[in-house]
Amino acid sequence: MFTKIKVQNYKSLVRLEVDLSYKQDKKPLAIIYGENGVGKSNFASVFYTLYESLRTMSIRNVLQQILDNRQDADDDLLRFLRKNLRETDALIKSCKTINSKENMILCFEFMLDGLKGEYTIEYDDVKLVYEKLEFVLNKNKTVLYELSGDDAKINDKIFSDGDYAREFKGLLNKYWGKHTLLSILLFEKEDKADGYIEQRIHPRLYRVIAAFMTMSIKVKAGNRAERGTIGLKHRILRELGQGEIDRAEEAELRKAELMVNEFFTLAYSDIKQAYYRLDYRDNKIKYSLVFKKLLYDKIVDVDVEYESTGTLQLLEIIPFLLMCVEGETVIIDEIDTGIHDLLVNNILGNIVDSINGQLIITTHNTMLLDSDIAPSYIYTFMVDRNANKSLTSIVEYEDRTHPNLNYRTRYLKGMYGGVPISRDIDFDELWDMMD
Repeated sequence: MFTKIKVQNYKSLVRLEVDLSYKQDKKPLAIIYGENGVGKSNFASVFYTLYESLRTMSIRNVLQQILDNRQDADDDLLRFLRKNLRETDALIKSCKTINSKENMILCFEFMLDGLKGEYTIEYDDVKLVYEKLEFVLNKNKTVLYELSGDDAKINDKIFSDGDYAREFKGLLNKYWGKHTLLSILLFEKEDKADGYIEQRIHPRLYRVIAAFMTMSIKVKAGNRAERGTIGLKHRILRELGQGEIDRAEEAELRKAELMVNEFFTLAYSDIKQAYYRLDYRDNKIKYSLVFKKLLYDKIVDVDVEYESTGTLQLLEIIPFLLMCVEGETVIIDEIDTGIHDLLVNNILGNIVDSINGQLIITTHNTMLLDSDIAPSYIYTFMVDRNANKSLTSIVEYEDRTHPNLNYRTRYLKGMYGGVPISRDIDFDELWDMMD
């Protein structure tokens, strides 16, 4: 979906422009390298911030309902909601570059159904100050709306119902600045009867909202915490390890069981079968994944809770990988966490030709540079002497691509940036400092 990302004053990314396009379309895969702390996770988080900007109106309503009925909510729930479901002021506080005097700007150029679009949002220190969406309504790309302070330019063609257009513009006057237009419109969709909003706005505008909302994102959030969303059509994929479903959903669970069994028996030589242990209770089924593994010449059952960090990580990312095959946009930060380099290499090498959407990942696994993955899909962060950052495909560093170039060797030598450069560390001296 995304062909170019431009950000200003977003976390450690003061000014960054990344081209993800290929022959007038998006690249299906982008693999991002960089030394620790350079901004890989921050770049991945840009997409989650886009998602959050669409949820602020809904979050405002949820929080208000809980606060109005505080006797039904404990402090842990409130803390969880405030941490994971942020309103605009909290979003700005957590994302705007520290000590920056300029506004934070996020611009997303994208392709949907072969049509070009561009979405821009700009924040000052406390509120949204600018929002613009361009997309194709009939034949050519046009401005659907452009909002800035008291100046509102809205293409009347995005509404098919005049009465609702006037009603919605009233909501804009009341809420815009604290919330984006897309956030207000999404809240309206959730608040009104099914189909009400879809029948009153142009289908192309609804298509943009749907595409942004169905992104699947998994990003690091510091202190080993993670944040994200999965735009899943199959609910069971959210809980592949264990969970509870209605009996009517058993057929879907059996499909998931077949898929998990196929994946893990191919990925692991010691896993001979993966199946769900079922516990039927009234109209519910509790299920838990079990692996049949070869241990000391015997096949034994191993419950999923006893599996390795890498196996549990794979269970988490399988749904994300399936979503990019489905045709959605997927962002995974540090995809290689806990997973062997060879296995990551094999997974990405196998999925690249099956991606119907877009997969954007960050990684430290340099083995991918020796794989058959096209070099144009490989990106590295470069930082100049003035701390200016760029994120560029490695083919941009070469006068021409050559089949015999060893990109991994050249990367490790620092020719594309993205590798840590440090002096020798004397651990005896470090210990002496503590003695």
